[in-house]
Amino acid sequence: MKRIEKLKIQSPLVVCITNDVVKNFTANGMLAAGASPIMSGEKAEAHDLMHAASALLINIGTADRAKVELMDRMMEAANEKGKPIVFDPVGYGASDFRIDITEDLLSRHQVSLIKGNGGEMLALSGAESSLKGVDSTEQTDTAEIADAVYSRFRVPALVTGKVDALATENGIVTMFNGHSLQGKITGSGCLLGALTAGFIGLEKEFTAEAVVDAVSYYNLCAECAAAQMSRPAPGTFISHLIDELYLSEDRLLQDRTVKGL
Repeated sequence: MKRIEKLKIQSPLVVCITNDVVKNFTANGMLAAGASPIMSGEKAEAHDLMHAASALLINIGTADRAKVELMDRMMEAANEKGKPIVFDPVGYGASDFRIDITEDLLSRHQVSLIKGNGGEMLALSGAESSLKGVDSTEQTDTAEIADAVYSRFRVPALVTGKVDALATENGIVTMFNGHSLQGKITGSGCLLGALTAGFIGLEKEFTAEAVVDAVSYYNLCAECAAAQMSRPAPGTFISHLIDELYLSEDRLLQDRTVKGL
């Protein structure tokens, strides 16, 4: 069964501990694609949820000390149940708090994929990085950044940008689809992280092909959404993007542009 079809039929449950700013957008995008998101705020339900879930998303975008305890408990339960985790270090490098919680969680829990934009991931790699909010301001090649993060953590690393890059033990894959309006809406990368968790969850474990399909599917849907608009602009782009996530099928992936693997 092809992966997008499989997502829509199996509707994997993805527990999303994510940015408060983007919960609604993330949930709507996930539902449109066919996945089943659940936004938990209670650490006491961690073991029950991770027993039923296919994957876990951890996004530190609006983390506070209480939410970090929730993340810790969910990651512990996911590891115990053998469920894949996608970790999104939103704003890493912008504060000591974000650096400390990321380093702590990644040191104590096994994750399947670390995913972030160029600025965040360059900082995470150990190199110096300047940030403007949570947006990337770096011009460094995303493939080099992904490789540097993989080399530090020995965990697959996905770096998003004009060119998306995935580094694994087998090398680097670069993906070239997408639209500039993705950078003009809040939560575009957060939704991608959740969708990627859903695609990985379908396989029960990390595969590079699942990540490439997730990124390509999302970016091609963005291209289709912008093409539907006579005057492309962020507000209407959001609704068209959600529509395309709902309407698109596996044949969409025939138009992807990927190098590597």
